[in-house]
Amino acid sequence: MRNSFMGKKERMKFELFKSIVFSKNGLSFNELMKKYDLAKSTLSRYINDLAQEVGEIFGGKVHLIQNNQTGMYQIESTKPYSIGYLIDYTHLFYVKKSGVFFILDALLKNHYSSIEAMALDLHMSSSSVYKQVRELKQMLVPFGGKISFEQLASPLTGNELGIRLFAFYSYWSVFKSIEFDNKNYPESWWKINEIEEYFDHTATLSESQRAKLRFIQLITLKRVLWQKNYIEISKDFLADIAYFDTKESALLTSLKQRLPKEVYCKERALLLYATRGLIYNLDSLETKKEIVQNYQQSSLSIAAYTTTLMAEVQKEFDLEYTEEGYINFYFYLVILLIYIKHINIDISGYYKNGLSFHSIIDYDEANVEVFKKITKIIEQQEFYSKINKKSLKGVMSILSLTIYSGMYLNKKVGNMSICVIFNNNLILADGIKKIITDVYNRDRIIFTNDPMFADLVISDSYEAVNPETEHFYFDEQLNPEQWGKMIDKINQIFYKTIFLGL
Repeated sequence: MRNSFMGKKERMKFELFKSIVFSKNGLSFNELMKKYDLAKSTLSRYINDLAQEVGEIFGGKVHLIQNNQTGMYQIESTKPYSIGYLIDYTHLFYVKKSGVFFILDALLKNHYSSIEAMALDLHMSSSSVYKQVRELKQMLVPFGGKISFEQLASPLTGNELGIRLFAFYSYWSVFKSIEFDNKNYPESWWKINEIEEYFDHTATLSESQRAKLRFIQLITLKRVLWQKNYIEISKDFLADIAYFDTKESALLTSLKQRLPKEVYCKERALLLYATRGLIYNLDSLETKKEIVQNYQQSSLSIAAYTTTLMAEVQKEFDLEYTEEGYINFYFYLVILLIYIKHINIDISGYYKNGLSFHSIIDYDEANVEVFKKITKIIEQQEFYSKINKKSLKGVMSILSLTIYSGMYLNKKVGNMSICVIFNNNLILADGIKKIITDVYNRDRIIFTNDPMFADLVISDSYEAVNPETEHFYFDEQLNPEQWGKMIDKINQIFYKTIFLGL
């Protein structure tokens, strides 16, 4: 992640921690040294620091140890912490050690007349503050933001929408749903009842969804009510996002009571569009359908862009859209195309693994061709020439991946044929078939008696099969691991034939 707010050393220790946490049986010193191309002395120093810091982060309840028998580095915990909990709190620890985020946090919460005044308040040297501010300025550039120490209400100036996006992605990438200091804000700003009640899935919102809503609300209220920075969006932009307001429900009444009607309407419209683009699954399928239909029945150019793009993708890849698949694809695509048309900021640096397709799918030759075709379709669209060239790479990555995912939503799911042959225990063959159909969708499995026409042969003996046919040798029926390995083998074939066979 480009904008991780960590120093080089902290980022490396965090990456080492993640690798060890995710490893099932631990990792050896040599494996870590090779993976991260580190010198022996450097890795030793990082491992020693990491061992001390992990104990500090989790109050002695989690430890980085080296297994006496295997020599592998492992994470040992006295409490059943989830991997997500371990990673997010370790990430937060290292970010807090970063001078860059410390400066950003201070700028967002306070106003300083000069760098010297800021250094005095934060008990830092002026040279250190200058260095961190310089780095922070570079991070603000793609968002159209600047740092100002003039006598203004806000230390962050420039593109208001960009500044709010920057603040959101910064705080979310650091805190997520685990911790946030809200002492600088009125208690009422922390309550999100109105926003929650507006959306369909109020009763089932997760903690991370609520955390995102809190960040969005806090940033909006502070920029508007405290710093008097209002959103300026064109009539065209306002028309393009109007259909995301589906209810008459009250929303941010504190803004409605204190702002002119025109200003409030812009803030409300942007909020309802932005939440859909930043938070997953706020709406039911029925609400999404209503929004999609309103766009389809409109004369908006953005609706025409979306319809045309989906039609060309359908034609090129011979898709047959399902109703649900079409609605979801259109819904996410129109959100993204509005973003490209009116906002056009490259936020790919805030994705943990970047937006490389390699981290999401097996990027083989077949998929290379798929993405080449997707790229060609995008480049032929009317809106393509309007994409800011500075943000083109990140925008193209997100758009290409969105189209790929939309294609998968509407892909006809295939099936796999399995031949089960058991010689030592005849009834066990039928038992294996039942277990497979208990685990998997029956429409996806076809049992065949001919091993030459099967995708997978499960047998306790050697069988003559086609070269492309997988063969699982099952000769230990009382060994639970064998059953698990059989399921793993079926999963691998499903992954190749159904997910990667797009």
